[in-house]
Amino acid sequence: MFRVEVYCGKEEYEKVLNALNKWDLLFYSSKVLFGEEDVYKLEIYAPDYVINELVNDLVGSIDLRKGKNSIVWEKISAGKSIKYQTSKKSLEKYSSTWSKETIEKLTEDAASKAKVGPIELTLGAVASIIALIGLVNDNIVLIISAMLLSPILSPLYGFSINVIMGKKKWVFSSLYSILKLLITIFLTSTLMSLVLKAFSLIPVEPTGEILARANTGIIFILMAVLLGYAGVVAIVSKIPEILAGIAIAAALVPPTTVIGVSLVMGWREVLLGSLTLTLENVVGLLTGSILALYILNVSPRSYYEKRAARMYTKRTIAVLLILVFMLILIEVVS
Repeated sequence: MFRVEVYCGKEEYEKVLNALNKWDLLFYSSKVLFGEEDVYKLEIYAPDYVINELVNDLVGSIDLRKGKNSIVWEKISAGKSIKYQTSKKSLEKYSSTWSKETIEKLTEDAASKAKVGPIELTLGAVASIIALIGLVNDNIVLIISAMLLSPILSPLYGFSINVIMGKKKWVFSSLYSILKLLITIFLTSTLMSLVLKAFSLIPVEPTGEILARANTGIIFILMAVLLGYAGVVAIVSKIPEILAGIAIAAALVPPTTVIGVSLVMGWREVLLGSLTLTLENVVGLLTGSILALYILNVSPRSYYEKRAARMYTKRTIAVLLILVFMLILIEVVS
């Protein structure tokens, strides 16, 4: 429970009332003197899960540059709070707003998942080898096994949560981690393909599983967006990470592996297709992951941090949507 004190002039009093009516909160109103001028004082009691949105509305209603206007809020214990049953029922629809503890946990997870170390890179390399063997032998079981090993979901999640929180440093760290994993998968696939080619263990013509990772289209971009959305929702909803990770890995590990083998074997059309598909999947996954957290209303608890993060998030989403649109346009033209 929070107690909020608002001081404002007559010209802004109606705006404040409109903001409070939106939330149906209990409050006390009185007049006090500010110098020789009458100022309205409002004392409001609000549940924890609406304080950010409430303060946001109040700040938008009051010009805080005026000395007589101010907003102060504080956390109060249950013993000091007033009853608010009449407003609580009308606020049930907002109860899904993230708590301070949940936000802190998400932020801690994002910091740890923004970077990948030797273990994650090793797993990526092993996943690439298994995927390659499955691809050249048309063995879907091995390809799925490779997806189980790939740690690609962690930096993807790190990217989205750090964008939402406005942590620019960790955003670029997450992107760098994704790039390192993809480069590791590509290089491993290329080197392993050279070895297999030397022993004539790769067919002259691409297999069906390889060709499937060279097909591109608008539907694949949309599917990548949905996969990115579903993957992050699964993590936030505490669904086992491996379930979401398989779907994410399916969009990145096989096509990136195909880039390496097609380069070695000289399959130009397959190479171009797998490059395009990998790019489409990366952009789509990043877009979907951010949209998931944005729609779920995950954000910093502080009002000013929240405002800065929202602006950064909107800009990032705008850039990604432009890239998605450009990829769709390329698919339409081609």
